[in-house]
Amino acid sequence: MSQANLDRFLQEARTNTSLSDRMKEVRSHDELIKLAAEHGHELSKPTVMRHHFHRLAGMSDNELEDLGHDVFDRNFSDVFIGSFI
Repeated sequence: MSQANLDRFLQEARTNTSLSDRMKEVRSHDELIKLAAEHGHELSKPTVMRHHFHRLAGMSDNELEDLGHDVFDRNFSDVFIGSFI
């Protein structure tokens, strides 16, 4: 449930095209946690949320404005994954 588990899951997604494609369809923290579990990675919601918020904090004002109210919905995987995949 730690950051290390999340790091391992993201590393697997970098090398597994099928997983990477499925991650791009993720629309919520819960969906990401479920997908990770299907691949043998136990993630906690606080760890996933913390990572997501960290990614958001690194975005410029313009990037955040472009996301608008969809920041946690339609664009979830784009924000969460960012340059990791």
